[in-house]
Amino acid sequence: MKKILGYYDKLEEYLLVSSLVVTVCLIFAQVVMRYVFNSSLSWSEELARYIFIWQIWLGASLGIRERKHIRVELIYGFFKNKVQQHVIDILATIIWIGFCIFLAVGGTQLTLDLIQKGSVSSAMRIPMYLIYVSLPVSCGIMGLRLVQQVYEMIVTLVGIKGGKA
Repeated sequence: MKKILGYYDKLEEYLLVSSLVVTVCLIFAQVVMRYVFNSSLSWSEELARYIFIWQIWLGASLGIRERKHIRVELIYGFFKNKVQQHVIDILATIIWIGFCIFLAVGGTQLTLDLIQKGSVSSAMRIPMYLIYVSLPVSCGIMGLRLVQQVYEMIVTLVGIKGGKA
């Protein structure tokens, strides 16, 4: 299982880096076309926007993996005990998992509606569900990463309690 996660982690990093390179090249080409050739690409801004949406959601998953998301640690001040702080961490992560499930379910419903309606983008005429599917896919991945973190926190908590007993 760890080998599969390792492959996915590398794939996620490569997708994010390569999509950033593509976006920068698209925007650069658009600027050159507009200011040098006095013409513009009608589709470049739209494609850059859609790539950016995927970057945001995949980057949020990477942020969870690296534990780089912003946390409000005010509640920790009320609890000096490491076990209590660990329990607060577990509860906060479980709430976050619930939010990811909520977004994944809502995003799936929205994506299915877009598939049913056959919505396409204005300039490129690509199906809009290809953009909106980033929400349920990324929230599903984030949820799985958070479940893994809860498991690790529980194992650590048992180790802390076992060491004090």
